[in-house]
Amino acid sequence: MSVLDNLKEYRVVKVVLPLQEGGQQLIDGVAKATTPPQLEITFLPDQLNVEALNQDETCQVSFDVAGSTRSIRAKITSALNDSKLQMEMVESFTHVQTRAYFRVDADLSVSYWVLSEGIPLARSINTPVNISGGGLRLPVDEPLKDGTEIGLEIVLDAPEPRVVECEGRVVRTYGSGPTGRQVALTFVDLEEEDQDAIVAYCLAEQRKQLRLKVQVLGN
Repeated sequence: MSVLDNLKEYRVVKVVLPLQEGGQQLIDGVAKATTPPQLEITFLPDQLNVEALNQDETCQVSFDVAGSTRSIRAKITSALNDSKLQMEMVESFTHVQTRAYFRVDADLSVSYWVLSEGIPLARSINTPVNISGGGLRLPVDEPLKDGTEIGLEIVLDAPEPRVVECEGRVVRTYGSGPTGRQVALTFVDLEEEDQDAIVAYCLAEQRKQLRLKVQVLGN
């Protein structure tokens, strides 16, 4: 069975796009296989800057199926318009380890600070973050090395209001320069009740986003 068989219908995917000036852009889209090994990925308006893409390098497209992560390495064959790319699959693979928690993109009030700073300065995040019961991906102003310990304050608004204070460790960095920098964190000091609250929030947010996606694709 080809991994593209999972894209016979529209599916939300995460795409890592290489940029001409170096670095990468991590962006969400909706993918559908056309004529294998071809697939099309549609992005929301104003998310994609076609001129900034390095079309000589390959992209990575990832999505979850039954708890495991499927990834496709693909080459951009054409930009169909300013919000849609046509790609050709080069290879695919399945992550051996499955995620213990699914992730959602959400508008949350999040503050972070670097624990190693003499006088930690809290920075507030005013853009969407990606969160699960096991970790968080968020934009940062400064370069942070893998292993950096971060203090976090996360304000949840559903299903019940709650403020979660915990620590995270940097495990990966995405992007740089004018395109923005993001880091992926794994929670290392999270109370069980707080983790349950985050998982409950993700479930509620997933239901809301699925309803919205059905409406958008229906239109």
